[in-house]
Parts: sequence; C-alpha cells; structure tokens
Amino acid sequence: MQRMYSATLTLHSWLRWVVILLGIFAVMRAIAATRSRRWTPADDRAAMLFTIGFDLQFLVGLLLYFVLSPITTMALQHMDAAMRTATLRYWAVEHPSAMLVALVLAHVGRVVVRRAAEAKKGRMALIFFAIALLVIIGMTPWPNMPGQRPLLRF
Repeated sequence: MQRMYSATLTLHSWLRWVVILLGIFAVMRAIAATRSRRWTPADDRAAMLFTIGFDLQFLVGLLLYFVLSPITTMALQHMDAAMRTATLRYWAVEHPSAMLVALVLAHVGRVVVRRAAEAKKGRMALIFFAIALLVIIGMTPWPNMPGQRPLLRF
C-alpha cells in the first residue's frame, strides 16, 4: 500500500504543474480573446484541456484523500484533533475544499463561456479561469506552507 501511495502522490505532484500550466494557457487565451479578436476553437480547446487536466488531478486527489493517504485517514478518524492541528486541518479540510471550489469555478466557467454571447466569451473565460487558477495556486502546498510538499517529487 505504501508503494501505491508514494506513486500516486508523485503523480499528483507532477499533475499540479500540468494543471497550473494549462490554467495559465487558458487564461492567456482568454486575455487575447478579450482584446483584439473573437473566441476561437483554439481558445475553447485550451479551456477544455484545463478542465480535463483539473478533473484528472482532482480524481487522483480523491484517491489519495479517501483511500491511500495515511495523513487524511488519521485526520478523518480524529477530526476534532485534526481541526486543532494546522497541517492536519490543511489536508483534511482546507486543501480539498478549496480545490473543489476551483474545480466548480472552472466547470461553471466552461458552461458560461459556451452559453455567452460571442463578444462576452473571452471576458467570462478570463473571470472564471483566473479565479480558479488563483485558488489552485493559493491552496497548493508550496514549501514553507502548512502541509508543505517539495516542488518536484521523484
């Protein structure tokens, strides 16, 4: 079980960079669409890749959260104690809740963009994807934060 946990944690760590890069790319495409041009199929593809990458990351995170992680297993069994410890609270509540909010924002943004008038698609994408990306970056366990993780895991 420890080897599966380690491999899944490594995958989750590397996928974070994929999601952040896809988010930056989707935001940049949205900025370009608001400036001088219309929403294009390439912009829509960037939005789709961001949400798909984030979905995959979230599924791996759920596997860690509910099945593999000894940290969250302990925290969920003793939630009262976990809420008094910053690191356990971060992993049991703060990180998954914030990522769920970011995931919802990304998906709602995708739906809003599809339904928006052509002139508003870029602005709507920019708003939703930028907020989702800020939440992702803000609640990623960077070094020197509660629940810190290395930038690259091998």
